[in-house]
Amino acid sequence: MNRYVFYHYLIVCFSNLMILVPYHLMAERFDGSVMAIFLSPIFGVIMLYLFTAGLSKFPNQGLPEILSHFYPRWLVGAVVTYKALIVGMSSTLVIASYAIVITRFLNPEGNPYVILTILMLVCAFGATRSTVTVNFVLEIVVILCIPAIAFIMYKTINNPFLKWDAVQIVLNHYDRMPSLLAFASATFVFTGFLNLGLFNRILPPNFRFKYRWTFPLIAFVVQFITFFVPIGIHGTEGVANYVYVWSATADSARMIFGFIERMLFIFLIVLINLSLAFTMVGWHMVIEYIRTLFPNNKVDPDEPKPPRRSYWIVAVLVVLTLIFMYLTNELNVIYIGGIFLIIRMISEIVITLWVYALSKKKVRKYEKKISV
Repeated sequence: MNRYVFYHYLIVCFSNLMILVPYHLMAERFDGSVMAIFLSPIFGVIMLYLFTAGLSKFPNQGLPEILSHFYPRWLVGAVVTYKALIVGMSSTLVIASYAIVITRFLNPEGNPYVILTILMLVCAFGATRSTVTVNFVLEIVVILCIPAIAFIMYKTINNPFLKWDAVQIVLNHYDRMPSLLAFASATFVFTGFLNLGLFNRILPPNFRFKYRWTFPLIAFVVQFITFFVPIGIHGTEGVANYVYVWSATADSARMIFGFIERMLFIFLIVLINLSLAFTMVGWHMVIEYIRTLFPNNKVDPDEPKPPRRSYWIVAVLVVLTLIFMYLTNELNVIYIGGIFLIIRMISEIVITLWVYALSKKKVRKYEKKISV
């Protein structure tokens, strides 16, 4: 079961390519992004250990069940609704960004709303399945994508156009203090553990979080490559000319003896799998969080048939995503994405510390009961 925790960490780790994290880091590459990248693993390790230590005291329970032990229903409902909004916004940004990327690089004459609708229908079907089923689908997607991601990173690092002098120039600005946006962008890659706020329901009661130290280490390596490789290929100034910088970076690599010459096509295939999996998991979490607001809701991580209310919730998510796509453009998405990253980081800190504090409160309550 420990591998499923790893999959949730990886899907968020790899999805930072689609949620404009590289763009915000590149924008401040001379003004604090380097220090933010080197400080972010410390933040990631602390948050990971606190959150998993807190969840270990509440086996088979998600965030709504944990809060319901200590607080009235109205407060639990407010927190769960806020959590659903945060998760839903991240999924919307990912799927909308990918619809723009696939329209621009694969089918410039295509209708982005049609492409987005097709992607969302696939995500909606997966999101309405049971929690156990969503976990299994996530495992399949991550296992299929890891070799391709490793190959893409290998090809880009060995790109003859990569100039390490440009990387060194940016590294020389390591002493610049990061802005709040740069630090929030750098820490996003370490936040996959927050999915356990729902998926802790399917972990066995005697589950122990093992090899936690490997999670931030892998995330840091991915973050380092994600940031510095595009700088080495496009240059310290040229890298700022791209919104989705990794699409252009992948397109700079070639497979001379491959049946597909352009690495971009492999990159986009990997992205579609990651974006669908990320959105499916995010929307499933939103569905489960919203369902807890209904009276007499039954928590069943392996329910054989989705209830009708799940379809209504995901239909609202599809409509809201289409409205978001219609009302915004790329510049607005960048601005909204920056605000979202800051709000998300603050929310992560609050929820992590909250769950950890509640776990200590439960232990004290249990010890008090035993002493009596």
